[in-house]
Amino acid sequence: MKNITRVLSRRLSPVTIGALTLFGSLLLPSVAAAESETDMREPAEVYRQVCSHCHETDVANKVAPITMAFPEVAHEARGNYIRMTVRNGRAAMPSFREAKISDPELEALIQALMGGDLAPAADSEE
Repeated sequence: MKNITRVLSRRLSPVTIGALTLFGSLLLPSVAAAESETDMREPAEVYRQVCSHCHETDVANKVAPITMAFPEVAHEARGNYIRMTVRNGRAAMPSFREAKISDPELEALIQALMGGDLAPAADSEE
């Protein structure tokens, strides 16, 4: 097997290779950040696509409700708990990687859950 580095170094100078490497490393994070910002889903959409399969109120085997509002003093602790549970899983709940729920989407989801924005309407039972 040929050494690819030697073949490339014959055609491009070390300065050119270094410049291309630096340019690529500077460009990739900004492109990825721009794509992730434009593709960010709303918290309600993330909840519907990822969480509602198990955390819906009308599921026969109802699991812990996660849509109720929490007191403001408990936001940091509850947010950390949700973040760790989503990323690492717990009991029957699987872990979700950034490919499934990005960090900005997770933070927005946590804020919506803390504020009770995703709670079902109380008047729907009447």
